Amino acid sequence: MVTLGTALIVAVVAMAGIVTVRVQRSQVTEMADCMEARWYARSALDMALFRTEHDADWRQKMQEGVWETDRAVGNGTYRFQAVDPNDADLTNLDTDPVVIVGTGKHGRARQKLQVRLEPKADALSCLEVALFAGNDLSFTDTTVQCDQTIGANNNVTASSSTVSADVEAVGTISGSTYQGTNTAGVDPRSVPDSTVFDSYLATGTAIDVGALPLNAEGYREIRGQVLSPMSNPFGADLNAEGIYVIDCLGQQVVIAESRIVATVVLVNPASGSGVQNAVNWEPAVANYPALLVDGSMTLEFGNAPLSEATVKANFNPAGTPYLGSEDNDKKDEYPSLIRGLVYVSGDLTVHQTPTVEGVLVVGNTLLASGQAGSAVLTLTYQQTFLDNPPPGFGELRMVVVPGSFRQVVD
Repeated sequence: MVTLGTALIVAVVAMAGIVTVRVQRSQVTEMADCMEARWYARSALDMALFRTEHDADWRQKMQEGVWETDRAVGNGTYRFQAVDPNDADLTNLDTDPVVIVGTGKHGRARQKLQVRLEPKADALSCLEVALFAGNDLSFTDTTVQCDQTIGANNNVTASSSTVSADVEAVGTISGSTYQGTNTAGVDPRSVPDSTVFDSYLATGTAIDVGALPLNAEGYREIRGQVLSPMSNPFGADLNAEGIYVIDCLGQQVVIAESRIVATVVLVNPASGSGVQNAVNWEPAVANYPALLVDGSMTLEFGNAPLSEATVKANFNPAGTPYLGSEDNDKKDEYPSLIRGLVYVSGDLTVHQTPTVEGVLVVGNTLLASGQAGSAVLTLTYQQTFLDNPPPGFGELRMVVVPGSFRQVVD
């Protein structure tokens, strides 16, 4: 005979069993919800990555929160948002990193995952050669000495010239004399577009063109100066990366008999602007351009050394050493050359005997010609810019930083 106490115990045990089953079922449900929500959060990141690859305005839209609203997926929702960890502004620089957070919801569960993206530049193919023109290469009374290929997206012509380089052209190659291999009808190479200047304009230090001395011939000049991250003779502001921007305002600007350890950006220079006499020039950042010109330019500097005694200036002062040496005398000499990447968006005219160790890219046409004798253009290719293209010289894509994928806990 079952007693009342025994019945009560049985009832309590049964009730406990029911509660246990419900708790277990709830735990299983919550675990399933969490797993489902996590998958939706991962879907959010996948969708965000898709947007960065296929929507040219993704930075603007993420900055404005266009995709932050919950969107249906499976039996739940997802959303994603992004932030620039450098300055919280996704739109000011395409070269800034991005942290994307994806949120997935299912039932009462919410999961958040995060990943960091950084830009990787695939170098423009014009950086694969020592000299490249977006239109024509034209040589008259010129000797070209080059250890690598030169090319053009249109035609190459040579008149009373000697071209010691392999030559390629999308169009034709004509004239004489070519001492390398000529290849016509090649595929076009990619060249910079109008955004090439954006990064440098955004991060560079402006130099007022009015601060440049006006010489007797009526043009502005940088002559007998040192321009570097630690030396700006035209203003109080220095630039740690040595990026200096001069809006020429349609005036003629000449750089001559100076030592430049900087990236100089010339905007809107007048006809006749150029680099003359002797210069020793390299960027402060190894893979950055030495000279960027938004317009047309002339290179007509020679190969005679830059002499402190001749110019009566010290070109390796404290803060701007040369080959590790700095002093306060005026006894040193420096090779006259530009070592780095030079880009001119318009036409480039070449006279005298300029030397460029790096890459020379011309947006339109290069016209090299002798004046009172033959011009000699000496080019020594540097692969630095192909291996690590500077801002504006690569096709940017965002890539996931290894090890940055992780769960976020509020």
